[in-house]
This record gives sequence, C-alpha cells and structure tokens, in this order.
Amino acid sequence: MAGKVFVSVDAEGLPYIVSPLQLMPGRSLFSELRSVATRLTRLAAALLVEQGYSVVVADSHGLMVNIEPQQMPRGVEVVRGFLRSLSMVAGARGSSYAVFLGYHARAGVDSVPAHSFSSRVVYRLTVNGLEASEYLFNALLLGEWGIPVGLVAGSGELGKEVEQYTPWAVWLPLSRSTGYLSSVSPSIEEVEEDLREAVKESIRRSRAGELKPLRMAWDAVEVCIEFMSPAYAETAALMPGTARDTGRRVCYRAASVEEAYRAMEAMVYLGGFTALLTQQMR
Repeated sequence: MAGKVFVSVDAEGLPYIVSPLQLMPGRSLFSELRSVATRLTRLAAALLVEQGYSVVVADSHGLMVNIEPQQMPRGVEVVRGFLRSLSMVAGARGSSYAVFLGYHARAGVDSVPAHSFSSRVVYRLTVNGLEASEYLFNALLLGEWGIPVGLVAGSGELGKEVEQYTPWAVWLPLSRSTGYLSSVSPSIEEVEEDLREAVKESIRRSRAGELKPLRMAWDAVEVCIEFMSPAYAETAALMPGTARDTGRRVCYRAASVEEAYRAMEAMVYLGGFTALLTQQMR
C-alpha cells in the first residue's frame, strides 16, 4: 500500500454550482450538486486507488451528505454527516497528502459564492491576522499534523491564495466567476480530463518529495470571527476563553491551530444557533 490520501470535497467551487437551489438536500436542484460531486470525487478516488493508495473522502459541504457513497470504488472510506468535530478535515490524520476538491474563495472575495465556513454567520475570519478561507485554515491544520496539501481544485478566484500559501500544490480552476451567483466552466468531459491529469501530477509530486506541510512559526494562534450580526457575536462570546473586542468581533487565543479550529467551529455553531432562533422569531 502506497499510503493514505485524504480528499475533502466542498461544493461551491465545483463546476456549474451557482445557486442556493443546488446546495441543500430538499432543494429543487440538489441532484445537480450530488451528481457533479459524486462523479468528480469518484474519478479522483479511483485514480488514487489504482496507484496503490487507500483513500478517505470527507463529504465537507453543508449537512455533509452530498456524495453518493455507494458510487465510491473499493478501497475508499467516506466520512459523512454533520455535526462532526473538525468537520472538513475529519479523517485526515495519518495521510500522505491531501486533495481539496470543490473549494471556493473566502468571504468578501468577488467570487461565486464566496464565504468562510458559514455564509449566514461569518462576515470575516482571521487567523493571526491573516484573512482565512476554508482552504487556508484547513491547510494550516493539516500542516500542523504533518500533512501537505497536494492538489486544490475549485473556483478560479481561489488560485492566488493557493499559489501564495501552498505553491507546491497542483492548482486546478474548475470555474470562473461572472458574479456572486454565476460562473463559467468547461464541459464535464474537459473537467474530468483536467482533473485526471491534476491527480496524476499530485501523485508524482508526492512521490518526488516536492510536497510539504504548511507550517507557520507561531507561538500562539488567535482566531477572530467578525459576525454578520452583533447578536451572533453576543452568543459566541459566551464560550469560555473568548474576548469580544467590538460589537461584531469575537476572538480566541489558542496554543495550537487545532485548538483554534475547534474554537472557530464552536463559535460558528453558537452564532448559527442564534441566527436560526432569530429567524424563527420573525
């Protein structure tokens, strides 16, 4: 066995995914997301298995039940379901390298549809002052565990961030934004051809020793969330160890990236509960 590869699969950076109607079970176009996510994940996983790797696929969008697990090839484990701890990187420990599929730009970037972990709750997320996308925070946590990112495939506007923080990773744009809810992508056949070559190149780079974990020389890690509403910040600040320095911003100082990531998840869940509660009051 060549080792384990971890594949984290998001949605908004996949080709053709542009509408809220595609993004949640029960919505009228959810089958489109399920079809594209399953098809591309199966392709990537099958190539990795053919090369002798075991594969862990983490279904990492929304309720995390987007991929059809029965369509995955033999040799693949699927992590699915929400809530779960370390949501987008659950199951990654011990991997030779990671693949991020369907990833998107951070909140505030002019891209389809850019957000950071929760479009309803999070206005801005920073890690030690760096504006953090899901890609960056996940890469930092994997890096702390000694796992390099070998391939990132997603919305075109994420490319600059990938090149800045993990230049050793293969970068594959799957869409080009033409608005917050619109994008352009090539045919699925061309997408599959490009993804096939990108996976092969990530394997080559891994075996050649060209990949490395993303690590920062930090003594401590401060994660800060600027929430969409002061009401969300008020609830998040109930968590022990947090500091609310403005009406909408709550920070937590951690000893490790993993601790900071868990704190971020807890604050987002608390803010999300308040968002749901206030919606029910209307």
